[in-house]
Amino acid sequence: MAVVYNVEIDQGADWYINFVYNQPAEITNISANGTTVTFTAVNGFTAGQTVSISGVLPSHYNFQNVSVATATASNFTVTNAATGVYISGGIAYAPVNLTSYTAELQIRSLPSDPTAVLTLSTANNGIAITALTGTIACHATAAQTTLIDEGTYYYDIEITSLSGIVTRVAQGQVIVSAEVTR
Repeated sequence: MAVVYNVEIDQGADWYINFVYNQPAEITNISANGTTVTFTAVNGFTAGQTVSISGVLPSHYNFQNVSVATATASNFTVTNAATGVYISGGIAYAPVNLTSYTAELQIRSLPSDPTAVLTLSTANNGIAITALTGTIACHATAAQTTLIDEGTYYYDIEITSLSGIVTRVAQGQVIVSAEVTR
């Protein structure tokens, strides 16, 4: 399921937006022994992968950019001295490796409109992918945004794997504000 994210474009100005494609895992339990924290969560993580964990009570189990020490399909561990009784919550996120992926973002007046008012892609250098961090960086030039009339539009961004699997990363509305200074 794609993230719904509404954005704004200033007509006649460069527009930048970044997306990070993450793999989530819902945490259902945590145990710790003073050197290793074990998270129970159905996941696809691998040892050495970087994960961030948030939403856990108690909050001392929330970590940013920690390395997975070991992983199975039902749990993963990180090296940390945190201890305590797990209360509830938590999601772990790891960026998806986007090596060999392509991406395309289109903006249209209506989703069903046959003509896009803006197309950015890896093919036309409007999108750059940083594979190992799962980052998708989009850039429309001032010349491109000048051509878009003021108003509300719709967009989505999709990535395509080397094997042809298409995944929608984000979608939403775009509000284009009119350029006043010329």
